[in-house]
Amino acid sequence: MADNFELHRLRKENRALKKKLHSLEKSSGAAKPSPEKDGNCYSANNYFAYLLARIRGKSFYTSVYKFLKPSIWVTRIFRWLLILYQYIQAGAFVILYTAVFILIIPILLIITAITLIATLILRKRNADRLLERLKTDVVFIIPDGKDAFEKESLLKRCAEHSDSTVLVVSPFFLEKTGVTSDKEKMYVCYRKEAENVFILRNYFFFYFRKRLKKTHIHNVTEIKVFCNKED
Repeated sequence: MADNFELHRLRKENRALKKKLHSLEKSSGAAKPSPEKDGNCYSANNYFAYLLARIRGKSFYTSVYKFLKPSIWVTRIFRWLLILYQYIQAGAFVILYTAVFILIIPILLIITAITLIATLILRKRNADRLLERLKTDVVFIIPDGKDAFEKESLLKRCAEHSDSTVLVVSPFFLEKTGVTSDKEKMYVCYRKEAENVFILRNYFFFYFRKRLKKTHIHNVTEIKVFCNKED
């Protein structure tokens, strides 16, 4: 009987200590992963490291970290997942679930795989051709995501470096969008936009930057462009 009473007292004290610890961590502003700007992710050595940095910089990742940090939330999340699983079994949602994960996602993965394979095959040839068209001074303009990709603003920045070759890194995976108003053509690695201005796919950018550094004959500058709303 005495053991049961002591066990009950210790459990109650443990719950109180957990609540107090959580309150202290919240009030002291414990370190949390801060969202990283997309433009800063381009400091990665390769495209896959860039994708990982973007995932870590998403607000969703920060929210998950925030909720999982206190142990009390782990129990609640498991409880919510069980409830969600029951709804998934209901019937109507299964159809949507099947359509997304069995049809749409595989198609997107196939398109992505084909694009990346084509890039691997064509990137050396395209890099050789682009290297021949560069001036001594090369400027990379890197928009911080799609919101920062504003044609007029980017064209002004390109005009500021008329004596250099300007390479704009596209935040779009397959879209034709460029920095000119002319009819845009689909491209895999890069496309000429104007005199001494080219647009690059971001997955080609990492390979080309390495090739460019190996030449040791170009002066390379990288300019990060952020959304005006954040300025």
